Amino acid sequence: MKITKNVLAILFLLISSSKVFADSPLTSTEFYKAYSTEIIIKEAAKSNGILTGKLKTYLADPLQPIDVKMALINRLGWKAKGKKNSKIFMKYLKKTHGFKTDDSLIKSISGEDLTCLAYLKAMDNYFDVEKALDYSNLAIKKSPNSFTTNIINALIKSQIFLKNNSCKVYQVLEDVRVNSGLKYDFKKEATDVIFEYVTMYKENCK
Repeated sequence: MKITKNVLAILFLLISSSKVFADSPLTSTEFYKAYSTEIIIKEAAKSNGILTGKLKTYLADPLQPIDVKMALINRLGWKAKGKKNSKIFMKYLKKTHGFKTDDSLIKSISGEDLTCLAYLKAMDNYFDVEKALDYSNLAIKKSPNSFTTNIINALIKSQIFLKNNSCKVYQVLEDVRVNSGLKYDFKKEATDVIFEYVTMYKENCK
């Protein structure tokens, strides 16, 4: 069967589009690999990207480390057509905390829960992270000294800067990395994974 030039052109565009979809701070920084030996990360790997009952219970548990929670969400990944994990988690939190509205929940939950919700929201639809950033900014106010909370906030911000300021994609994350006033509750290996990707934007800072 002959393949025409038009068909080849269409195939090229489809392949190129897939690369564009995946090429972003949120989708290209697979820092969960630094936590691959954690049992809950192995569980997330088997969930087909869906926030299962066991996984959402882990995220909502205040006794579990926040960096592993972020690795869990990172392992769940993203889809170009979108996901609904943030809605699943929101519904679960409302039920467990006894809140009837999203707004009342957002105002009351901890910085860790907000960070989970923000990151889930961003990974659900990385084309539109404005609401995720709202959640993350509030999380910063509640947990200002957490490196993990700040680096997730920076990842979400960098996704926004990707549209119009590629230098800021790097700078906003670098500002967190060099902030010695933060509690380093995140694996160095995970930070290295993030910067293996975002450092390529540094050359645009002139």
